[in-house]
Amino acid sequence: MPRLKSLARRMLAINRCFLARARKLKLKRLERAMNEEPEEPQTPKPDSSAPLTQVETQPPSPPLAYWLRRFLACNPFYLVSAALLLYGFYRVSVDPTFLSEERAQLTFNFTSLQFYELLLVITAIFLARRRIWYDSALLVGLENLLVLVPFILISQAGLIGTHNLWPLCVVGGLLAILRFCGLKLFIAQLDLPARLLPIGLIVLTVNAALPVVYRLLHEHKIGTKLEVGAAYYTNEYIWLLLVPALCALANLLPATPQTGDLRRDRPWFPLGFLGLWLLGTGVHLYCLGYVYDFSLRPELLAPATWVLLWSLRRWVGNIVPQLPSAWQGALLIAPLLATLAAASQPTREVFLLLTIFNAAIYGGIYFCRSDQRLALHLLFISLAALIGGWPEDLGRRMVAEFSREKLIGAAAAAYFLLCAGLSRNPKLGLLGALVSATVTIGVLGGHPNTIHSAAQIGFAFLLLHSLRWDDLAHSGAAALRLFTGMLWVADAWLWIHAGGMMWMACAAAGPVVGIYLAARFFRGCWGPRVIPIAALLVMLASPGESFASRLQATPVGLLAVVGSFLLFGLGTLAAVTKHRWNKAENDRFPL
Repeated sequence: MPRLKSLARRMLAINRCFLARARKLKLKRLERAMNEEPEEPQTPKPDSSAPLTQVETQPPSPPLAYWLRRFLACNPFYLVSAALLLYGFYRVSVDPTFLSEERAQLTFNFTSLQFYELLLVITAIFLARRRIWYDSALLVGLENLLVLVPFILISQAGLIGTHNLWPLCVVGGLLAILRFCGLKLFIAQLDLPARLLPIGLIVLTVNAALPVVYRLLHEHKIGTKLEVGAAYYTNEYIWLLLVPALCALANLLPATPQTGDLRRDRPWFPLGFLGLWLLGTGVHLYCLGYVYDFSLRPELLAPATWVLLWSLRRWVGNIVPQLPSAWQGALLIAPLLATLAAASQPTREVFLLLTIFNAAIYGGIYFCRSDQRLALHLLFISLAALIGGWPEDLGRRMVAEFSREKLIGAAAAAYFLLCAGLSRNPKLGLLGALVSATVTIGVLGGHPNTIHSAAQIGFAFLLLHSLRWDDLAHSGAAALRLFTGMLWVADAWLWIHAGGMMWMACAAAGPVVGIYLAARFFRGCWGPRVIPIAALLVMLASPGESFASRLQATPVGLLAVVGSFLLFGLGTLAAVTKHRWNKAENDRFPL
């Protein structure tokens, strides 16, 4: 036993020695690692003898098929289908060879529209069940855009007779409620706030009652374009009070910032619904004014625009708390600019009232936040506008001859256009196009072709200026060039359709093609293809118009309605087969 105890003591001593030695070695290694400097990674030197083909180049631009797939992924067939359907209704109403009786035309249009909207709802539910979110949401938006169109047709029925007016309003309202309930019931992802439902019911009730109100007031109206009477004042109060009150309902909707929840990462979705309903209400009122001979003046639109701009500022501020200061300033200035629409009123009551409201709001903003210096300046501007906009008995008339001020303005505009032409900044090019169009309007004055001539010169200037743009340095430059070309072609075709001559369109397109070829000669490379293609399409506006005039013998209304349903079928086919030709995931666009 004593020997075993002594042996155990020796083993423990040896173990302690080994542990102490290992601890000392570990500490020495740590000290050595801390004292040594880290070696910098050696980058391989470029081989000067390597061929030039090994130098990294920019990735090639996507092919045309890629952009075509991106365009078709937006499914434009649905939008064109809806536009063509409305155009077909218009052609059916004015075509004497197809359904010559007004009652038959109304029945055809009303039935076709209700069937089309029912088809929209059914297809939207079908696509949502297959998790094709984008196309389903697009159809839901189209349904809310067309939901008030039946009441426009009912307003036409009021001129035919009053015995069917109330039943049509009730039926149209009930069908709209049933379609919306179907969308809410069968599409679970359509998570709308509870406040939106009573707001939609209010807007629907107003639109259902408007045809009846205007028709009853028309019974006691004598004459056209009146400025007195119950019908006239009712139309005025609807535009000045009722429509702004409907626009103010947007402030009742909850505005929450974006979150990660798929059902709530679109906080603007309820506001989009209300915007479509307000747009339909405005079109409905415009059609009622056209039917019952009421003029739509700018001061009638100013209050609704003013309310919408202030509501938009509240919505954007709540959804995007960290909004850039430039956008905050623009949203703060916009209501002040909206009051200028009412400045043309002779008595200027609307302008003065809106300006007083602006002054009060700007003063309240500065009182709550003293760092808002812009609000203080806008308050001073509003007070100055109150003095300058006070009603006067006699207004000033513009002199037709050029004055010294006009000559100075023209010289300043020419200098600015030269400076903008030497710049590569697309923003200066856009501003130069606006200046060139403004100068053209000032030179031509009241000529019938003033607006189209100014538009053609402005678009041509911007496209020629885009030859100097660096698309990689300025994001969105290529998109601006493409959009400008499309607007240029559209304006040329509208001009030719309105009676313009072929040389008028070629007067701007010819120099564009010539300068484009000259730039190719001096620079040694071709510029963007959008420019010559747009110029050629502008030149083809007159031949295209003459070719389209040959198709007038065909019943356009019936052809448009049939084409609308065909395009709708193509849109549905594109939506169902999108997973085969588009690699983008549909789950990226949840409702």
